[in-house]
Amino acid sequence: MNMKNSNLLTSLSTRALAGTTALAAGMALASTALTAAPAQAFGLSIAPQYGSTENTGATAKLDFNFVQQGAQVLLNLDIKNTTNGSAGLGATAATLVGVAFDLPTIVSTFTYNPGSSAFTKTYTNVSIPGLPNVSNSFSYGIRSAGSGNFVGGNPQQGLTAGQSSSVSFLLSGNNLTAAGVESAFQSGFQGGSLQAAGRFQQVNAGGGSDKVLAAVPEPTTLGGLALGGAILARLRSRKVKQNA
Repeated sequence: MNMKNSNLLTSLSTRALAGTTALAAGMALASTALTAAPAQAFGLSIAPQYGSTENTGATAKLDFNFVQQGAQVLLNLDIKNTTNGSAGLGATAATLVGVAFDLPTIVSTFTYNPGSSAFTKTYTNVSIPGLPNVSNSFSYGIRSAGSGNFVGGNPQQGLTAGQSSSVSFLLSGNNLTAAGVESAFQSGFQGGSLQAAGRFQQVNAGGGSDKVLAAVPEPTTLGGLALGGAILARLRSRKVKQNA
């Protein structure tokens, strides 16, 4: 075998090994993305295009994650202030001081745990005047310390732009399952029978505060599947090009 052919075989072997290694790494990454996504989960986006009292551009994200715990279901609610100047009047600074949302009828009682978050105050039958397309009060609200009702007082603590926190609710009812509760929440938000909203203070746009409605949910489990599929497709395409 001459030197030219030997070098060619070596190059082809190296490319094949690199492609196999990249494919294995991609499959491992896709597997991690799938297993990391909660079994029962969805997200809500709080943004002015869905309804706002001031249209400042303050935004947030709520991730609902459900876990079975015996006869009860644990709702882990991840809250993130996503204000970044891209919405409404372009607010780049805002403090999310409260979140209110409805509960489906299959949930009869619950226990709230604020964890290490600033959302230590709780409210029932929360009314938020001025929000469009909201005819009834919200079932439950959590807020940072301060006087007055959910929309009253002058709470200052909360999540500033880019910050996130987590709280939890241990839900009780008849024959609750994580899948059933997730479905009740998600279908309710999608159909409009359930709603959610955020309250913002210290906003650097508009009148300095805002109350903003949430959007319909986006399933995070499907996002994990799409990510894994995209990674595998890209790696397979790269391997085909290398072998061509």
